[in-house]
Amino acid sequence: MDGAKPVRRGRPPKSEARATRELLLDAALELFARQGFAATTVRQIAAEVGVRDSAIYGHFASKQAIYDALFAEAGPVSLEALDVDVDELVAAGPRVAVPMLVDRLMAGWTGPRARRFTSVLLRDGAGDGGLGGLAAAIEEALDRLREPFVRWQEAGLVRAGPAPRQLVWELFAPLHVPRILHLRAEATEADLASARRLAADHVTFFLSCVIPYEEGDA
Repeated sequence: MDGAKPVRRGRPPKSEARATRELLLDAALELFARQGFAATTVRQIAAEVGVRDSAIYGHFASKQAIYDALFAEAGPVSLEALDVDVDELVAAGPRVAVPMLVDRLMAGWTGPRARRFTSVLLRDGAGDGGLGGLAAAIEEALDRLREPFVRWQEAGLVRAGPAPRQLVWELFAPLHVPRILHLRAEATEADLASARRLAADHVTFFLSCVIPYEEGDA
């Protein structure tokens, strides 16, 4: 015996599996950006990473599942992507929670993969679901993100009148403007700064419109 460790057999360690998953996502994203979702095959994705086709299915059930993972990271805003708890948002109140939500959203959108995915999203929508799938995802996001606004209105922290679902739209829809204008794959530091500035200005304006005026407010 020379003291060498035995060859590991069986399932790879979690860190290795995670690394392979990330490589598959990056390779798929490059192919989706270059030639579109429909023209990309599982075999091409595997070849980019240097693994067998069958190895992909240990991480993703299908090409659509790969796209879904990218979509969850960088598609329409969602509670899962923002990693927030509704009860915690409600307790924090709109003055704290709204800027925090937007900060998390912009942080996700400024990542390299998310910036690369923006052009793919505009062209391919939700993958097999196309732009119709994208529209459905937006509708779902409006329904799921309305809850904090319902409860803030009940507590008198947000103006009564506007429908909570509409308030969600008014908060998040304008943020796609700095995303499209500045958060491209080749974005510079100046672009990223411009996107953050536009987002911050929007948050200030939004809160001024939805929070009831109180004596002592400037």
